Amino acid sequence: MGAKRAMPFASIISCMETPKWKPSDDEREVMEAVWMQVKGACEKLKEETNAQDEHVRKMLQEMADRYYS
Repeated sequence: MGAKRAMPFASIISCMETPKWKPSDDEREVMEAVWMQVKGACEKLKEETNAQDEHVRKMLQEMADRYYS
């Protein structure tokens, strides 16, 4: 497998936009801060445990499904 490239944050936000919701600059700023905290927590989890990207991805998906579905 080749190295994965991180998706730029602006691309992540663009994927989330809908015709009914376009985040304001303030909302984007909050979302970026939250994204950086989540990303940092995931990296810390990988450093301090034997969790791999696959495990982190499954954990985040489970959280999203449980709380936002």
